[in-house]
Amino acid sequence: MLASVSFRDAAARDGRPAPVGALPTRVGVLGGLYLVQGIVWGFAGLLLLPRLAAAGVPLEHQAGILALAGVPWVLKLAWGPVLDTRLAKRTGAGRIAAFATIAVAVSLAAIAMLDPPAAHVRGLAIAWLVLNVALSLQDVATDALALDLVEAKARGLAVSVMLGGQHLGAEALAGAWVGSIVATRGLAAGVWVLVAAALVVAFVVGATTPGPPVSRTIGLREAARQLLQSPRGARVLVFAALVFAADVLTSATSGVWFVTLGWSPDDAVARVVTILLVGNLAGFVSAAAFVDRIGHAKVLRVASAMLGVVWIGFAATQPMWLDVAYVQGFVLVQTFITAWLYVATHAVLMDSTTPEIRATQFAILTACLNLPRVWAPPLAAWTVATLGFTGTFAACGAWQIGIAAAVGLVFAQRQRAAT
Repeated sequence: MLASVSFRDAAARDGRPAPVGALPTRVGVLGGLYLVQGIVWGFAGLLLLPRLAAAGVPLEHQAGILALAGVPWVLKLAWGPVLDTRLAKRTGAGRIAAFATIAVAVSLAAIAMLDPPAAHVRGLAIAWLVLNVALSLQDVATDALALDLVEAKARGLAVSVMLGGQHLGAEALAGAWVGSIVATRGLAAGVWVLVAAALVVAFVVGATTPGPPVSRTIGLREAARQLLQSPRGARVLVFAALVFAADVLTSATSGVWFVTLGWSPDDAVARVVTILLVGNLAGFVSAAAFVDRIGHAKVLRVASAMLGVVWIGFAATQPMWLDVAYVQGFVLVQTFITAWLYVATHAVLMDSTTPEIRATQFAILTACLNLPRVWAPPLAAWTVATLGFTGTFAACGAWQIGIAAAVGLVFAQRQRAAT
């Protein structure tokens, strides 16, 4: 039923000029932009970091690169007022996203020239920082476009397609396909393929996305004030800053963890990428069908609790980690649940924005979501050194169960009011 909803109808009800195109077309454009984000994260997590670990680059240096790249994602809230200006609205969030995607492609090209990466750690860190500045702009522009074109009752569907596209880019494009190219022809050859893919997406989005009408603008301070003055506004901000902390921490340790299991970088790609792809696709497809029906806050609470239980259970079965099939099964279950968690979280935060200043407020909220990218990777080295990998998984599980309990305090009343 959702697939039949037209953006023309939604826009007409809001009093805006209606853009041409049905929901599947618009959501497909959003998914393509998130595909590029997936390319970047798949390159980092599945291709770059395992090779840095295998080359003997210390975990502290790897975490430093990740933390440095996390800064633009926290400061990306500055892009919100830019997207809410009259000039940006006249240009269109879609075309701004296309421009930023071109900048991402250029940054990837620079990284391709720093081969081998372990011999150019400082240059790699700088290029990675620049890339993430461009990608943070692309992310804010894409989210603004989604808020412009997708009505509230279809947000679960839209977010599922967007995040599904992100994981197609990470596991299928960067991991499986480009991973096989890297294994035979080297890292640089694979990165050039990612450059080409990003440029194709930028061209399609720039050529097909219309600019929305100009509406009133507002500054960052006023947008933040309105957000804080809304019911439970401060709680929403704090929640957003904490909900993904455990996920970021476990991701930061994954490269070293695979090495401790005796897996080579190529082993990790071969054994995990397909599992990640299947888990994510199954998770996002099912989330697209059910999250809007069940309720965003309810799904968020249940998915967070289930993820915590899975992590604690995995920590309790540490002797079985040497069984490749067991690890693959854990990755599959974790990935499926995490997909639901991410869809529900983004949908709930979209529901917390004001349409007239959607880019600024959602940028504030997602900047909070990305705060753990700055502090969690450096903390990962200390956590593993102090608790070991078993204790780290158990602690992350307990944290995620606590997050599930917090959902009831922050969003339950809003959910009841909405129904």
